[in-house]
Amino acid sequence: MADIQRLLQKFFDLVILLVAVLILLQILFGESFVHFFGIDVVSNIGSLIQKFGNAGMAGIVAAALAAYLILRGRGKDKENPLPPSEQG
Repeated sequence: MADIQRLLQKFFDLVILLVAVLILLQILFGESFVHFFGIDVVSNIGSLIQKFGNAGMAGIVAAALAAYLILRGRGKDKENPLPPSEQG
């Protein structure tokens, strides 16, 4: 189970990094990025945030829950970077 959690955490870290890079590229290159890749990341994130906002209190709770799930494991790997089997 711990291996699956670690794998999913690494996958989500990669996805978050990819989204950050796509946002940066879209900000730098504007409409030419959208036409070249066919994806408007900034507008998609804006519409997602708008949907959370339009849902009222349920949207706020859902956004807070999503943020908690994304951020809850941050910093744990820095305390003990080695797996338990390799720790002295």
